[in-house]
Amino acid sequence: MNISDLKWDNNSSYYVCTGKVKNNGSNTYYYITVKGSFKDAKGNVLDSDLTYAVGSEGLAPGEASSFRLSVEKDYRLTDCSVRLMDFEK
Repeated sequence: MNISDLKWDNNSSYYVCTGKVKNNGSNTYYYITVKGSFKDAKGNVLDSDLTYAVGSEGLAPGEASSFRLSVEKDYRLTDCSVRLMDFEK
């Protein structure tokens, strides 16, 4: 699994981090969870969000799925890092 195409944006109320999870393995995976850590300029995590990138439909080898994470707007936020939390075969 790898995470790609990370984009960081904001609207009037939220900071949003979007990206894709790609299955570069040989098995289908289900319930893929990603966590976004929203950080300030010093790298301190000020907020986080958790979402499923894939549910019961699964992600077959070679497939990719998009995800969206968001937190309430905080002008101290400058970055978001994303990591895989969990998935099932």
